[in-house]
Amino acid sequence: MLRRSTFWFYSCLHMVFTYSSETPIIGILTQETYIVAKYLPENRYNSFLAASYVKFLEGSGARVVPVWIGQNKEYYERVVNYTNGILFPGGGTYFNETDGYGEAARQIYKLALESNARGVYYPILGICLGMQVLVFSHIGTDIRIHRSLKHTAVPLDFTEGYEKSKLFSNTPKHILHILKSKNVTHNLHRYSITEEILNKHRLLDQWRILSTNRGDDENEFISSMEHKNFPIYGIQFHPEKNIFEFKKNYGIPHSADAVKSAQFFANFFVDECRKNNNGFPSEELEENSLIYNYIPLYTGLNGSSHVQLYVFSKDDYTKCLLV
Repeated sequence: MLRRSTFWFYSCLHMVFTYSSETPIIGILTQETYIVAKYLPENRYNSFLAASYVKFLEGSGARVVPVWIGQNKEYYERVVNYTNGILFPGGGTYFNETDGYGEAARQIYKLALESNARGVYYPILGICLGMQVLVFSHIGTDIRIHRSLKHTAVPLDFTEGYEKSKLFSNTPKHILHILKSKNVTHNLHRYSITEEILNKHRLLDQWRILSTNRGDDENEFISSMEHKNFPIYGIQFHPEKNIFEFKKNYGIPHSADAVKSAQFFANFFVDECRKNNNGFPSEELEENSLIYNYIPLYTGLNGSSHVQLYVFSKDDYTKCLLV
């Protein structure tokens, strides 16, 4: 009887972890409202999150928790301990703001490195500004350069050996063909990271460049990269826009191939997060933390390039500090 009870205990435990892994909860870092303030009905909001990033992850089977800026280390420790991974989204803000996006990203990045070093698989994906903040978080200095590519979709110029990377080693052949040959990776950035920058700051021993592209000035920038030791990935382009943003005259590709290739990145990252078995300490805390507790605004009606935005006040912060 003891053996049977023990068997059922471990079987149930396995089912809990399996459930957790199959339906990962992923944090998305919020940011200051500078670039979207004019599209908001009031100026009482402290941070925002583009709904397209939420849909991007949900479309691959994940759930989302908004992660606040301007919090203490203990809060970010709870974020990394309770969630199965985190996404640093694109947008427009400065990295040196007190209690801002850059400071929060750096704290989370350090905690994620510690988690991975302990053997707890904790993935990060940075998109556009989010890729740039990975480098900032790594060295503590903003080393981006002004190299823009705006409203433009291009194929990726893969580097030698990219097929051995974690990000692209299992990519279906038809998706690789699309990424290599068609204008499907949408760019909307003012700043970039380059190989010269990584080399100058001795980061090439820890980061692998997977693809490059050329900016409006025809000079090269890194369009995708990954950490050599941990599941941390950066892409300079915006796959979420291919599927969920529809601003006219922004050059966003919406073809079947553009959507398929964009979906690959969502599927890849959510699958990475399924390898993490973190969980919330209670069902109540989990439910109170999810993005479902917030209603997005239809900001596309006001001219925003984002169809919908989630916006948050400091009152929202105090209601959900993951405690």
